Amino acid sequence: MEYSLLNLKPNTLLLNPHFDGYKLWLVDSDGGDKGAAVQSYPLASADADPRKLATGAHLSFDEMHARIHYNHLFVGPTDGSFIYIDSENSVNLVDINSQGVRTLAIFDIPQKKSQYALDGYPGAYSLDEDTILIFDGLSSAYVLRRQNGLWTALGAFEIGFGSVVAGPSDSADRRNMNYILGAALVGESNQPVIHLHFCYRIDRDIRCKEPAATTASTKILQPVFCIRAVKVDLRILVGSLDDDGDAIPQLFALDVHSLHSHAIPVYCEYLGSNHFVLGVRDGVALDGTEAPPQGTMPVAGVPEPYYWTQTDSGVTVCIQLPSSVSADQISCSLTRVSLTLEFNNAPDCEAKYSFNNTAFHSHIMADESVWTLENGRLLTLYLQKAREGVRWTTVFSTDDGVLETMDSSEFAVIRERLEKYTSENIDMRKLGGGLPIQSGAGAMDQDDDDLEGEDSSVVFSVRNWTTGQADASSAAESPDWLCPSFPRAPASSRNGGQGWALPPVCLKFDVDGVVFAFKPDEARASLEAQHIGTFAALSYIQGSKREKRFMFVDADMSVAVLAETRRRVYIYHQAKSDNAANAVQNIVDFGDSELLGIQYTGKTLVVLCSSSLYLVDLNKC
Repeated sequence: MEYSLLNLKPNTLLLNPHFDGYKLWLVDSDGGDKGAAVQSYPLASADADPRKLATGAHLSFDEMHARIHYNHLFVGPTDGSFIYIDSENSVNLVDINSQGVRTLAIFDIPQKKSQYALDGYPGAYSLDEDTILIFDGLSSAYVLRRQNGLWTALGAFEIGFGSVVAGPSDSADRRNMNYILGAALVGESNQPVIHLHFCYRIDRDIRCKEPAATTASTKILQPVFCIRAVKVDLRILVGSLDDDGDAIPQLFALDVHSLHSHAIPVYCEYLGSNHFVLGVRDGVALDGTEAPPQGTMPVAGVPEPYYWTQTDSGVTVCIQLPSSVSADQISCSLTRVSLTLEFNNAPDCEAKYSFNNTAFHSHIMADESVWTLENGRLLTLYLQKAREGVRWTTVFSTDDGVLETMDSSEFAVIRERLEKYTSENIDMRKLGGGLPIQSGAGAMDQDDDDLEGEDSSVVFSVRNWTTGQADASSAAESPDWLCPSFPRAPASSRNGGQGWALPPVCLKFDVDGVVFAFKPDEARASLEAQHIGTFAALSYIQGSKREKRFMFVDADMSVAVLAETRRRVYIYHQAKSDNAANAVQNIVDFGDSELLGIQYTGKTLVVLCSSSLYLVDLNKC
């Protein structure tokens, strides 16, 4: 596949400037009426309440976000089928048809503890109509195969052993939490192979070490996620896993490649057997093997070129200069997109701290950004973000390995140590007359709305399965992420990776939600991102919902669905014409029930609660 740029530019012909809003259409609730739009069915199993987080677990912002928005209802192996895992670790396959709901317990996940992994959420991943991958939430994965109508465990394999793990540095029990990103069954029917990606957090210490004569300072840990690819050959058995005397064949799992990123990927899909597509919020994946690329990690005892932190509205960058300079020796130009910093007659500074039209991670408001020089040694940039609330993963568009000092108090300690200043001799040069940015709030001072992760640009890349190297990627200024599309049941037969369709994604463009599909371009042996439809005003509407837990669009462009943590689901129907001024909106109220999962099939919305399964017939909405 030749290297190419994924163009995520919306097609203006698919935008509707005449749209005026959604009109509410009331939905008949259950009430025992068989003709109602909403029908409820008690779970034919134990409750579906998710397991609790282990006491003392240390999770990052991204891990908390992933946990809050975890969908506990999984797509099944065939159309109209779904999977949930109950509180007793039983895997339940639900079939929905015109006759109602039928539930079958197909597997009991062995209950175990791991010395390597924290107790995360279990998951189910349908690979084809007869194969399901079950993850226990720790480190074990089980492959179920349907034979003669019965589901049995074909084999099991382990992930994550030998990993660098996360946790407090002084903890005797440093364990990581594994997240399955995606899985696919590739190869011919007589040579089945699973391609799988999972990730876990590693912590990088970004505090430079003090000289040996002084007491070591407190570590500043920056979360980085290791993304690992695993290949599992279903024909090769290497032993067995014993569970209460029952032997489950052990499958051979081979590590293929590993990458690193600043966030848990939001999109991981497979383009046949040779490539996969990765979408990472707020930045690109960092290519590497088990450690980040050489030169990107700070070396003990070697100071960083600068330290930085951020708030919702601004970025503060502190540079400790090697020798004292005056403000007249500094030429600093801040534009909307870049920094130029030059020093006159200061060779020590010129070599390491000069920037020549270096692009920022995202745009700034140049007229409201300033720089200061204190005591001739501490140069500080106060950058006003053009898009408030957007988190920067690096200061500049090209990752130089300088990670954010996440805690504001730790940043203040660094700044004080670098500066050792008095209140005298402060020289401020304002560009455009704006006020300096206040940087007292810490980067981790988030409210509930921030946990939703809105207004975050996602970089998509097409990568080689064997090496993990990128063959194509989207531009850094891609539209912001809104949500994925509802997953669909896998194809009834494997096709060896030829012409596989990938799930669309919904991105933000102004007030709208624009949906892109990734399609193979066979003529160029590459991938094309195509704008296939628009949900008018969806971006604007979702921004007003503070309690949202799930958000999906239908791949057929018929509905967009937004679900709160409890009680309400909002359904936004596609407008009837390209220039329609209005479209229909439904609100379905589930009482005080916690909404644990949501899926969609054939004009039916399926909602999982603790003890019930709800079906919403959109033909009656």
